[in-house]
Amino acid sequence: MVAESESLDQLQSPEQVALLDAIDKLRCQGLGHYDISLPQLIVCGDQSSGKSSVLEGLTRLRFPTKDGLCTTFATELVLRKHVVVEISCSIIPGKTRSKAERDELSKFRRCYASREDFAFPTLLEEARECMAFGIKSTSGLFFEDVLQIRYSGPDLPSLTFVDLPGIIHAEIKGNKGVETVRRLVQSYMSDERSIILAVVSAKSDPQTQGILNYVKELDPKASRTLGIITKPDTLEVNSEGEDTFLKMARNEAVSLHLGWHVVKNRNFAGRDLTDAERDHSEKQFFSTGVWNSLPPGNVGIETLRSKLSRVLLQHIRKELPSLSATIQDAIEATESSLKTLGNPRDDQQQQRNYLMTKAQRFGTLTREALQGVYSDPFFKADSSSGIIPPTRLRTQILELNLAFALAMYSKGHQYHIIDRNTPTSVPESYDQSSMALQNYDDLPEPIIIEKAEYLEKEIYAEVRISRATALYSLEVNPGVIREVFRQQAKPWKAVAQRHLKDVYDVVLEYLNESLGSTMDQETLNALMQEHIEPEMEKRQQRLSQKLNELLVPYQKQEPAMYNPRMPQCFEPRKEFAFGGKKSGKMQPLANQMDNLTESISVFINNVAALAIENCLITDLSSLLSPELVLNMDEEKLAVIASESEDVRIERAALRQKLEDLKAGKRVLDLQARRSGKVTRNALRPLRAVSNIQTPDARPNTPTQETEVDHLTSSFTRINVTPPPPQFWGKGAPLTQGTPVTFTPPKSPKAAEGKPPPRWKMRARVDDGSDSDAEYGF
Repeated sequence: MVAESESLDQLQSPEQVALLDAIDKLRCQGLGHYDISLPQLIVCGDQSSGKSSVLEGLTRLRFPTKDGLCTTFATELVLRKHVVVEISCSIIPGKTRSKAERDELSKFRRCYASREDFAFPTLLEEARECMAFGIKSTSGLFFEDVLQIRYSGPDLPSLTFVDLPGIIHAEIKGNKGVETVRRLVQSYMSDERSIILAVVSAKSDPQTQGILNYVKELDPKASRTLGIITKPDTLEVNSEGEDTFLKMARNEAVSLHLGWHVVKNRNFAGRDLTDAERDHSEKQFFSTGVWNSLPPGNVGIETLRSKLSRVLLQHIRKELPSLSATIQDAIEATESSLKTLGNPRDDQQQQRNYLMTKAQRFGTLTREALQGVYSDPFFKADSSSGIIPPTRLRTQILELNLAFALAMYSKGHQYHIIDRNTPTSVPESYDQSSMALQNYDDLPEPIIIEKAEYLEKEIYAEVRISRATALYSLEVNPGVIREVFRQQAKPWKAVAQRHLKDVYDVVLEYLNESLGSTMDQETLNALMQEHIEPEMEKRQQRLSQKLNELLVPYQKQEPAMYNPRMPQCFEPRKEFAFGGKKSGKMQPLANQMDNLTESISVFINNVAALAIENCLITDLSSLLSPELVLNMDEEKLAVIASESEDVRIERAALRQKLEDLKAGKRVLDLQARRSGKVTRNALRPLRAVSNIQTPDARPNTPTQETEVDHLTSSFTRINVTPPPPQFWGKGAPLTQGTPVTFTPPKSPKAAEGKPPPRWKMRARVDDGSDSDAEYGF
């Protein structure tokens, strides 16, 4: 069996210490600020559970053990074996701290030359006062900042762990810390990369100790918890309590994957004992009574040191791949965020370049949007939803135009004339279920009237009051047709105005989507306010003017139709001229009105083509073009393209984050290379160097002599790195990582049926001597 001291020494190899240092460096670089958890040991337990005594035994530092004394922040202890005793203390700011607060907390430094000089209560108070910077009231306050204590000495294990405030079950002296401590402890314990050191006091019933409930809740599989039982000497010999905790120490009462460990605390009577005397007293206690039945590796502070070192190293090695992947994902996400922000825009040229690239992208998207070419990912749509995305501008406009046509036919007339004998209907080519048609729901419906009643009340009345001054006229006054038509077409303007507004809103929404996909919100807001919206208002005015122009023929001019079929409808009708009131005699004029309604199709087409296309859609991409940006005045350019202070701060924070993440990734990559093992396989690629030219006449099955001669001519003198010691051959040992010079022999020949002779490497080592190592190829 390997001695415990030897076992601990094996855990202090340079590679293993470097591994622990790598994780500590990541923590100091603040990766926790970016929600990247790191492998760690956390010490947690109820108040007065003996946590401080355990820490004191592990570190040889005197921790305050007074009952009721409560630390208000986490403490990270970094132990390293070194010939020189050195203790340095600093504060790692919490992730919610402002930059000013982080800078102030980073100034905190306390150093001690020996363990005797280290005054933990004073250090805690000074750290608490520093953490209170920027906080108005600190009464009962718990901090998310971490006090880091780096301690090196000749008798220390290489170990890093975090001590958490003791779990409080009741408020003490008015301090409102129960909930705060609970949240702090739970945040550490819930981290899947944390190994939980659950400290349980033998002085209290296990069922009343909150730490076990926390373990059950936050580590339900008990896969990452190591239990530590303290104060076993307080139990009555052969008592029920002693039996309970003995079963727990045997991992029978509360089963944990990492098991249980028992330590004997320094009690009040032994407060003046030296560390050696304290350890001797502990060994004596565990060598007698029921505790002697436990495995030696599960009792005592010395074995706990080795166990924790082993557990931590195994845990870090296990978590390294996932940690490296997590950091790489964070790097890529941060780079993506920086890319979205773009390059800095501090001067005019940077601002113009920035806006120029956005204009080029906007122009490409807009041209494709109006052509209905939706291949770019920007136009991505979910066909199953049936909703047309605002990015597909041409489809949106087409949908609105069809809805406008339907609305014109259904609501574009003052009266809806019905004929019981011949029911009318809306053209079947229009989809009456279109969602766009709902935009016209608030417009008034046509007045429903029977054809006979309409002829009697409207048309005949107009004919009667429009007679000429002569005797009974043989012809109907043309003004009758004009007035009746204008009255019937009165809703056209309202329907058309609604349509133009809908199209205008759709175009505005597209502009926000397309421009917003290329720039930050701050720039988009400035661009819309300073340039896009004023230009769009001009187009809106042109739309309104064009609509008024299109309505003139139907509101102010004589109705004109150039349909070849129309003249036959205007033949003189004597019976109508003499004012017959019977519906049959008024039918010719009604026929004229029916034919005049064909002008609605002309109006619909004119609104779509002459108003929307010519006044709104034409050259939409010119709203932000490279030429416009190039000629934009400096003042307007600065207002639109300069960065806000928030963006500058965000970019600086992202750059710092990226720098920290990359530094952390380099640390992990370096550690991975250092811990990698070289085997014989690592040398095999040397036999298949890509620049070796194979002769065309090489036989299918070359002889050993041909292959060796060929390789020998290719390798004159090459530098290689020797493998680990387990692969060394005869001769003096080589230092791993030391470059050596390798000179192949001249044409080694193999006897027929036998393998070729082994090659030898001669290395020049640091002391100038030569050593031989044999390797087979």
